[in-house]
Amino acid sequence: MNKIIVNDDSVELKTNSSLDIDVYERQDIFDVTKLKIDVKKNTDLIIEYNNQGKSKIDIEINIYKDVKFKLFEIKEGYEVKVQYKYNLDEYSNVLVNKFYDVDIVKELDVIKLNGESSEINYNFNTIAKDKQNIDIVVYHNNKNTISNLNNKAVSILKGSVTFNVTGTVYNGITNCIVNQNNKIINLNDKKSTINPILLIDENDVEANHSALIGKFSDEELFYLMSRGISKENALNLLVKGFLKLDINNKKIDDIIDKYWR
Repeated sequence: MNKIIVNDDSVELKTNSSLDIDVYERQDIFDVTKLKIDVKKNTDLIIEYNNQGKSKIDIEINIYKDVKFKLFEIKEGYEVKVQYKYNLDEYSNVLVNKFYDVDIVKELDVIKLNGESSEINYNFNTIAKDKQNIDIVVYHNNKNTISNLNNKAVSILKGSVTFNVTGTVYNGITNCIVNQNNKIINLNDKKSTINPILLIDENDVEANHSALIGKFSDEELFYLMSRGISKENALNLLVKGFLKLDINNKKIDDIIDKYWR
C-alpha cells in the first residue's frame, strides 16, 4: 500500500514503483507545497494530513492509460487551502474517497476526463466546524466518459459549507454520464449552500444532479432513542451512517466519536 504523510507541510513518502512522485515543500508562509503524482500501474494510495496551523498545498495526479487507481485521503487540522488537478487518460478508472476533520477549508478540484472511456467516482465527506468552501469542476473532454460525484457534510458548532459542483460537456462529446449527489446535514443554525451546475452542450448525454440541505429527521432520532439509545449515541450512529456510506475506516470512527460519544 502506498502512503503519503503530510505534517504541517512536511511530506513523507512510503511508495513503490507504481507511482512517480515529485515533491516541493514550501519554504515560507507565502509559498505552497506541491505534489505531482504520476500513476503508471494499478495501485492504491493513502494520503494522511495533520496540520496544526495553516496549510497550502497543490496536488496534481496524472492517471495513465488503462490504469485503475484508488485514493483515500484523511485530513485533520485547523485550516487548509488546497488545489487538486486530476488528469485521466483513456480507459483509466479512479475512485477517490475523502474524509475531512478540518475547521476551515478552501478547496478547488479540477477533474479532466481527457481519455475516451475514462471514469471517476468521487466521494467527499466532511465535518464542518467553521467555514468550508468546496469547488469541484469536471470536464468531460472525450466521449464515453463517466463522472459520479457524491459530496456530504455535517455542520456543527459555527460550521457552514458551500458546495459548488460543476459538470461540463462540450458539443460533440457524446455518450457521457454526469452525476452529482450533494447533501448537507446542519446540526447548527448556520447557513449552508449547494450550487449544482450542469453545463451540457450535447444532447447525447445522461446528466443528473440532486441537492439536499436539512437535518436528521425526528423520526430517526425517536426510533433509536425509543430503543434505549441516548441522544448523543443516536447522533453518533446517524452521523456514521451518513458519512461512512462510501468510506469505512477505523480512524473515521475515532474522529466521529470525538464529537458524539
